[in-house]
Amino acid sequence: MLLYPLFYITLQSPKWHPLANKLRVFWAKILFPLTASSYEVSYITPLDPNKQYVVCANHTSMIDIPLSAILLNGANFKFMAKHQLADIPVFGIFFRTIDIPVNRDSKIASFKAYKKALEALDQGYSLIIYPEGTTSDIAPQMLDFKNGPFKIAIDKQVAIIPVTFLDNWHMFLYDGSMLYRPSCARVIVHEPIETVGMTQADADSLKELVYNIIDHDLKNEYGSKFAFGR
Repeated sequence: MLLYPLFYITLQSPKWHPLANKLRVFWAKILFPLTASSYEVSYITPLDPNKQYVVCANHTSMIDIPLSAILLNGANFKFMAKHQLADIPVFGIFFRTIDIPVNRDSKIASFKAYKKALEALDQGYSLIIYPEGTTSDIAPQMLDFKNGPFKIAIDKQVAIIPVTFLDNWHMFLYDGSMLYRPSCARVIVHEPIETVGMTQADADSLKELVYNIIDHDLKNEYGSKFAFGR
């Protein structure tokens, strides 16, 4: 709420959106100590802040959003997510301005969102997309991935970055309970997967590859949760 006036101003014009992103990263970084928590990001390989990426992470918690903002090390980014987020008080302003809402119930609206995502990559933005399409209700297990992120990456021949959030699901599970458990949120940022030379026929295999990378991390950490459920 303290930063909202600055967000409101910087989101009024696309030329100020890079500054709004810097504010988002600042907000994300101060959020953790203010909530008695911390984060630990492990990069398998350094990311190039001058390149565009499609970031794909597992999605279980509201903590995923600030952590995602931190990962790209100052690069410009847009979130792409369900259109209902535009109706959320305060936070909805992002999906009415800089970010890309997706209405999956409308083929026309979905196509428009797809085109906006392609344009964003052309403009130098990276995209942050949660390929499950919603928060998993069987965490730490993931839901099936949607095709969109992988088709977008192939269309623009940009790299996909698989990201694993190891702890967010039990720190602040997105289940309506609002029960927060302060801890250290560990993140694994995997090596970018290049899509140069791929065609749309490769989208399913790329989706499976990204899913398996994240799934492998989660099973290594929470094997019993996968075998017996929560």
